[in-house]
Amino acid sequence: MNLNPYVNIHTHHVGEGINVLDVGEGKAWIEDEKRRGIEEGQEVFYSVGVHPMKLGEIGEDALTCVNDMLCTGRVIAIGECGLDRRSPVCIEEQERVLERQVELGEKFRKPLIIHCVKAYSELIAIRKKMKSSIPWIIHGYNNNEQILRQLLEHGFYISAGTALLNDRSNAFHLLRHVPLNRLFLENDDKTVGIDVIYSVASGILGLTVEELKRVTRDNLKNVFAI
Repeated sequence: MNLNPYVNIHTHHVGEGINVLDVGEGKAWIEDEKRRGIEEGQEVFYSVGVHPMKLGEIGEDALTCVNDMLCTGRVIAIGECGLDRRSPVCIEEQERVLERQVELGEKFRKPLIIHCVKAYSELIAIRKKMKSSIPWIIHGYNNNEQILRQLLEHGFYISAGTALLNDRSNAFHLLRHVPLNRLFLENDDKTVGIDVIYSVASGILGLTVEELKRVTRDNLKNVFAI
């Protein structure tokens, strides 16, 4: 393993560096760790969670699956979980399921990887209401400056992804406003390599790629203790 690897905080397909692979509510097949161990430049951890867009498709036992998977050694996060106004499931039910996952996060001391669409005020309200002490990471952030400031004020971490490749995007223009000790990078479900994301982000931030890799590695250690 490179002493200074890429950190990909949220992905659906493994690549170079340290990967936090999203496997849904835990029913998805988890790759053979022995095979991963011999693939040069790759290290895999997992996140499990109930996505707000899937609530209408899966039953209540999904939370039981998440609970069971959190006992697995390389599962280090809960997510994607969160709120999405586009979901066919009402926002009240989404909030209930998110609160259950926050409780699991507190129980197992696992950070949350958050998916949020047009529901940031509700998301912040839940964090305040539950007095959550675990880190919450907003994945794929590409919203406006006002929301970013509110999230940072309430202690959220920010992960940016392929939106950085568009120089007209909010993510591109706001990346400099994210404190380095709250920053992660990802490629989500896109085929763009994590090295490309780092190359663009380093240019925006005025850092070398190696400096940026050190930043996200330090953040990974602080948030996940790995």
